[in-house]
Amino acid sequence: MTGLLLRAALFAVLALAALYENEIASTLFADPAGGVATAFSLTVRSLTWLAGALLAISALERFFWNGAVARLTRHPVPALLKSVVALIILVVTATCIISFVFKRDVTAIWATSGVLGLVLGFALRNMIQDIFTGIALNLDGSIREGDWIALHHRDFMAEQYGKMLDIGWRVCRMQLENNNVVVIPNGMLGMMAITNFAHSDHVSRMQTEIVIDFDVPPDRARRILLAGARAAATEKGILDHPEPTVLIGEPADHGVCYIIRFWGKVDERSPSALRDAVMAHLLRQLHIAGLTPALPKEDVFLDRRPKRLLDHGGEDDRIEILSRIDLFSGALERDELAGMARAAKLREFPAGEALVRQGEDGTSLYVVAEGILDVHIDGPDGTAVKVGHVLAGEIFGEMSLLTGAPRSAWSFSRSRATSSRRS
Repeated sequence: MTGLLLRAALFAVLALAALYENEIASTLFADPAGGVATAFSLTVRSLTWLAGALLAISALERFFWNGAVARLTRHPVPALLKSVVALIILVVTATCIISFVFKRDVTAIWATSGVLGLVLGFALRNMIQDIFTGIALNLDGSIREGDWIALHHRDFMAEQYGKMLDIGWRVCRMQLENNNVVVIPNGMLGMMAITNFAHSDHVSRMQTEIVIDFDVPPDRARRILLAGARAAATEKGILDHPEPTVLIGEPADHGVCYIIRFWGKVDERSPSALRDAVMAHLLRQLHIAGLTPALPKEDVFLDRRPKRLLDHGGEDDRIEILSRIDLFSGALERDELAGMARAAKLREFPAGEALVRQGEDGTSLYVVAEGILDVHIDGPDGTAVKVGHVLAGEIFGEMSLLTGAPRSAWSFSRSRATSSRRS
C-alpha cells in the first residue's frame, strides 16, 4: 500500500508540473521558448505518462489482481499474467508518449515493428511458442502454482509426479517426488497429457494389482485383499471413505489378476508411496492367510544336452571340426571325414615358431583349428616379407602335397596355434 501511495504522489507532482510547465519554464529559464525549456517540457510530459503507467500497474496489482480476481478464483493470480498486462500497459504508454508528447506519427513505427516482428517470429518461434503457451496456461487456470500434477508423455518411462512451483515466461518448474526440480519448456508442457490432482481437492482414486494362484477361490481372494485395502486406510493419506474395492481382472499366465482400487490424498503422500503402503498391507494379509502371490509355472522336458565343447583329441570332435572347413564341407562324406580324422595328427606351436619353411619338401597339409598364422616369403635381399595370414578354419600346404613342389612360403604362429596335420 505504501508503494501505491508513493507512486500516486509522484504522478500528482508530475501532472501538476506538466499542467503549469509554462510558468515553471518562465521561472527557471531565461528564454522560455529556448531549447533547454523545450527539453524540460518534453521530459516532464514523458515522465508524467510513465508515472501514470506505473500507478495503473500498482493499482491493478492491489485492487484487481490481489483483490477482485483473487476473491473470485480463490487462487493467487499467476505472476506471468500480471507481467503480460504490465508489459502491454508500458507499450501503450510508450506509443502515447511518441504520439502526444513528441508529435510523431506512430504508423510507420508500427509498420516497421511488424516487419521486424515477422523476422524475429521465424527466428524465435520455439521461444514464442513457449511464451504463448505459458500465457494460455495462466489464463485458463488448468494448472496453478502449488498444484500436484502427473505428467504423461511418450518420452517418459513412467509418469512424472510432482508439485508445480511456478510457470514463467518460457519454462515452468516442477518439484518431483525425490525433491529434484525439473525445468520444462512451456511448449512441451502444452503438448502433454496432465493429471491435475488439485481439481479434486487432491483426492484421487488409484489402483494396484496382484496375481493370486488359480487354486484360490475368487471369493476368498477378494475377501483377503479387501481386508488388506481397508487396513491400509490407517496409513497417512489413504482414505477409508470412499471404501476400497477389489475387482477380478484378466487371467495371467500363472494366476488370476486382482485389481485393488483405493482413494488417497496425493498432496499428503505421493502416488507411489500410497501404493507402497497398500501393497504392504495386502502382502501381510496374504501371509497371515497362508497365501503368496502366484509364481510363474513352467513345464520341464528332459533331453540330452547337445555337446558344447569340442575336444581336438577325440575322433568324433575332429570329424565335426573338419566338417566346418569350407574345402571339405559338402564335398566329403562322413566316412571320408572319419578317415581323415583318424589319420590326422594334432600339433601345437608356440607363438613365433615356424610350422613350415620355404623351400622344404611338403608331404602334408595343415588345418588351423585355433590361433592365427603369418605367411612370409624370402625377399630379394634375403629378408622375410610378410604376404598374408592364415586364420582358424583355413588350410595351407595343400599345393606341396598335391604337386610335390617345395614349400613356397614360411608360416609362423603369431599366437599360440593348434593345427591338425594330414599326411
